[in-house]
Amino acid sequence: MEREESHIVREEPGPGPIEPGGRTIREESYVREPAASSAETEVVSRWSPSRQAYDLIYLVFAVIDGLILIRILLKVLAANTAIPFTGFVYGVTNWLLAPFSGLLPVIVSGRSVFEMSALIGLLVYSLIGYVLARLFAIMFRRDVTVAQNSRTRGYRPRSG
Repeated sequence: MEREESHIVREEPGPGPIEPGGRTIREESYVREPAASSAETEVVSRWSPSRQAYDLIYLVFAVIDGLILIRILLKVLAANTAIPFTGFVYGVTNWLLAPFSGLLPVIVSGRSVFEMSALIGLLVYSLIGYVLARLFAIMFRRDVTVAQNSRTRGYRPRSG
């Protein structure tokens, strides 16, 4: 786009060149700069106020799902229950899987145990986390964009 020049002539009372008939003539010239394109606008920052809460919901449910998955693996691999880590994982996940206990049969082969109810719990907690995060994102979705333009737009007096 090219620069556009505007020349305005208007009559008004006041000091200035006086034309015959007692009127004052005022001449002004303006330069119109082309509007900045989106390529010339730099996005300084963009953030969503609800993004942190959305990420926190995903993080909490990812930890829950991770612990349940570790429990399933430890039971299938017949981990030693005397080890504190195994006791911690079983203790936390017993509380989380209480609503699902006895829902499905437990498959035992030697020392290896497969709890199908733990698998159902894993799926349910994953679904709850996803639904809560999406619901929160829909309810509080709002992007705030702060942009900075490198050029001055609009009318400005022509120099010279």
